[in-house]
Amino acid sequence: MKTLILTLATASLLAAARAPLRADALAPPDAAPTADGTRQTAKTYELKGDVARAREQYSAAVDWYIVALRYDAKNAALYNKLGIAQLKLGEMDEARRSFSQAVKRQPDNVEALNNLGATYCLQRKYKPAVKTLKQALALDEQRAVTHLNLAESWMGMKQIDRAMTEYARALELDADILSSADSQGIAAQIMTPEQRAVVDFLIAKAYAKRGNVEGALDYLQRARKGHYRDMASVYTDPAFSILWNDPRLPTLVKREIATR
Repeated sequence: MKTLILTLATASLLAAARAPLRADALAPPDAAPTADGTRQTAKTYELKGDVARAREQYSAAVDWYIVALRYDAKNAALYNKLGIAQLKLGEMDEARRSFSQAVKRQPDNVEALNNLGATYCLQRKYKPAVKTLKQALALDEQRAVTHLNLAESWMGMKQIDRAMTEYARALELDADILSSADSQGIAAQIMTPEQRAVVDFLIAKAYAKRGNVEGALDYLQRARKGHYRDMASVYTDPAFSILWNDPRLPTLVKREIATR
C-alpha cells in the first residue's frame, strides 16, 4: 500500500464532529454467521468499509469494519483498516489499539507496525514509536514512509542527527515522499516550520543529486523561506555542484555568506 499524508490538526477536527454509531445496529437481522459463509460475510462488510473510506466517510467505515470483524476476528488486515479510519477521525487511542490488535494477530505485518509507530508518534510517545518503527524496518528496510516516520520520532526526541539520517534515507528511497498521497495507507507527519525547512533542504539535495535543477532550486527557495540555518552549505556540498554555475543560485544564497 502507498501512503496518505495525515495531519494531526485535521484529524482532531474530524474527531470532534463524529457521532459514533453502534456497529451491531448495521448488521441485518439474519446476519448470524454460518460455517461456510462467515468469511464471505466479513468480506462483504469489509468492502462496504472500503467504499466508505474511499469517500472519506470515516465514521461509516469504522462501523462497517467493526461489523466485519464480528465475522473474522483474526483478520489483521481488517484491524489495520479500522485503525486507519479511526486515525483519520482523530481517535488516537482507538487507532493504536486497532493497530496493536493487527500486530498481535500478524507480528510481521509491516503496514500495521508502521501505522502503530506513526500513531505513537502522533501521540508524542516517541520511544515506543522508535521501537515499533525499527521493527517495521527490520522486516522491510526499503519503506520510505517508515523511515520518514522514524525521522519524525527522532526529531521529537531531539535526536537531530538521527532524524537527518532517516530523512535522507526516506528521500533516497522516494524523493517525492512528502508530496505523494494515496487513500490506501498512512504516513503521520508532525512538523514545526523549522523541521519543514530542514526537509525542504534535503529534498533540494535529493533533486540536485538526480540532476533536477528546477526542483532543487524550488526547494532551496522553500528552505530559505523556512529560515533553514545552513543554506551556505550549497557552495561546499558536492551534491549541489550541478547548481554552482547557475546564475539563479546566488539570488537564493549569497556567495559571500558561504565564505564568512
